[in-house]
Order: sequence, then C-alpha cells, then structure tokens
Amino acid sequence: MLKMIDVLEQQLVQNFSDSLFTQIDAIDELFHEQLKTVADIDLQNLISQFFSTENAVEVAHALDIQADDIEAIQAGANLKDENLVNATAKIIAYCLAVETAALEQVEVFDSLQDYPM
Repeated sequence: MLKMIDVLEQQLVQNFSDSLFTQIDAIDELFHEQLKTVADIDLQNLISQFFSTENAVEVAHALDIQADDIEAIQAGANLKDENLVNATAKIIAYCLAVETAALEQVEVFDSLQDYPM
C-alpha cells in the first residue's frame, strides 16, 4: 500500500503538518500549488487508494465534497483541474492527517465533544 508521506514531496508534508498547529496565511493556496507539482500518476494512485477504502464516499461527503466531484474523480478526471483541485486537496489533506496521526494531536474543546467529527 502506498504511503502519502512517501510519495508526496517532503515540503508538502512538512507544510501540512506545520499548518495544523500554527496560523499560516494562505495555507490553502500554498497547499494547492505544491499539490500541482506532484506527478499525475502518483496523485491518481493516491486518490485511487483512498477510494478503495470501505467508507471513502462517506468520508468524501463529510469533507464537503460534492457528489458530482466525487463521481468525476472516480471516473478519472484531471485531479489538478481548477474545478477539482479543492476536492483533491481535501482528500489528500485528510489522508495525510490520518497517516501522520495529526488528528490525534488536535485538541478538542470540551464544549465540542458532542459535535460529530
């Protein structure tokens, strides 16, 4: 199984990790720009790996990715296309967060404990 942290450039992974715990202006734009430098085949393989998981569609919906975008991505559309780069970035960011165990490090306030995450 491919690991995102092995395929993606180290700078992208490091910027992602840093952005979770510090305030960085324009982090989305920086993440999108760095994502565009990833080889298309590597990006396709990573996204394919994500959608091979049992609950991938439900996770994609939870990431606020529209059904049309999910279908286009699964059908093999250009992941770096202007219309899909946000959805692609959300999936990659989610997978990076899972792989790096970053979500376990996020402190959730007591008042939000009952909010679904």
